[in-house]
Amino acid sequence: MAEGPANLAAENEALRTDNTALRGELEALRADNESLRADNESLRDRIARLEGELGQNSENSSKPPSTDALGPRQNRAERRRAARESLRRQGKQPGAPGANLARRAPEVVVPHSPAHCERCGEDLADAEVIGEVRRQVLDIEKVKVSTTEHVALRRRCRCGQENLGSFPPEARAPVCWGPEVRALAVYLMDRQHLPLERTAELLAELLDAPVSTGWLCAVQAEAARNLEPFVAAAKQALLASPVLHADETGTQVRLEKAWVHTLTSNLVTLLFVHPRRGREALEDLGLLKHYGGTLVHDGYSSYDAFESFVHAQCGAHILRHLESVGRTDRYAAWCAELKETLLAARDASKAAAEAGRTKVATRVAAPIRLRYHAALREAFSLLPPGPPPRRRHSGGWSTYQRDAWNLATRLKSHADDVLRLLDDTAVPLTNNAAEQALRMQKLHDKISGSFRSDDGARHFATIRSYLQSAALSGENRLEVLRQLFTTGAWTPAVSRT
Repeated sequence: MAEGPANLAAENEALRTDNTALRGELEALRADNESLRADNESLRDRIARLEGELGQNSENSSKPPSTDALGPRQNRAERRRAARESLRRQGKQPGAPGANLARRAPEVVVPHSPAHCERCGEDLADAEVIGEVRRQVLDIEKVKVSTTEHVALRRRCRCGQENLGSFPPEARAPVCWGPEVRALAVYLMDRQHLPLERTAELLAELLDAPVSTGWLCAVQAEAARNLEPFVAAAKQALLASPVLHADETGTQVRLEKAWVHTLTSNLVTLLFVHPRRGREALEDLGLLKHYGGTLVHDGYSSYDAFESFVHAQCGAHILRHLESVGRTDRYAAWCAELKETLLAARDASKAAAEAGRTKVATRVAAPIRLRYHAALREAFSLLPPGPPPRRRHSGGWSTYQRDAWNLATRLKSHADDVLRLLDDTAVPLTNNAAEQALRMQKLHDKISGSFRSDDGARHFATIRSYLQSAALSGENRLEVLRQLFTTGAWTPAVSRT
């Protein structure tokens, strides 16, 4: 009888031990399960982010068209082809001015007379001329270096003083290249973006004389020094402009990253190179703190540090972000609604400008604003209560939710800047003026590679500013370079545009 309770107590103890072990295993499995769930969520979020990056192109992000895959490029080509077929036929359009060569007054006239009759073989030297057909050949003479020797005479006055004649500015050394060659060299390097070695090769073969890369660098430095009056006038013209565009892009100086910044109006472009992208670079330029107009930019936070001017955000950037976020089915509707709203604001602003008004009428602008904020309310209703955790892959927020929340929050907090074109019809929807000003910088990087020195990068930016501003004013680029090396730099007019 005593063995029964003892065995029962032992069995109970064994069961308690097994139960404790099983509970421990269960807790471990639960912990493992939670860890696997977290890992799974993190991996799912990472896959979504990587898929989003793979799906990015120039139409739904800030990536340049040159980085697009074959599919998006083919889609663009098909859309352009369809647009051409639906709107215009190939070739010259009705009413468009022709681009054929016009006849000129000839310097040389060369007659060509038939020698013999094609039917009977009679000599036609003394035959009657009954008509003529004329054709002109426009060509250039073979480039030939012209050498002008300047002789400074030394004369002795009756008083005994010896006086030496002065040389013209272009005669700066016993033997040197003149302003035409200097202007051509700068044009090839800074307008046509030829690398130093190829520019030296071309000029050497064209001029039948050696041209060193060191001389080319010196000519660029000379051009940049001569442009100091232009830079001063350009800054004044920019400060007087009611609307400016700002942007920046990366470049490489030696082995280090640098940034090319631009401020541009409809008539003046100013480029400058700085090792920093943000506020420090903008402050070092020294213009924005004195500017009192409207600055169009891409929403980069560094511009928010300046309060002297009115802000306007680029709609093209926002449209690309809406295209990217709208690829998620859940957010497609409000993204599409906001895209249509921005385009409606653009059309309303354009129509008001064409009618001579400085702002969109309230009866037109008010419904656009209501539509804008209604779409944002819909966006936030589909998102978790914000803000999302600062760290990714935590707090249950997916990449899609985070991107949608960031975009909607930006559009809400900067609504006045996004819709600035309703308050000022001089403000465009896009920041294309600044992006076009920087486009040649990217082309230069592709053709000529990185800059070899800080001075070389700064000289290039200054000369590009000069050439682009001259082109905006309708000036001949090569002619203003000739002017730079002779009578002095061309300068833009300072007036409100």
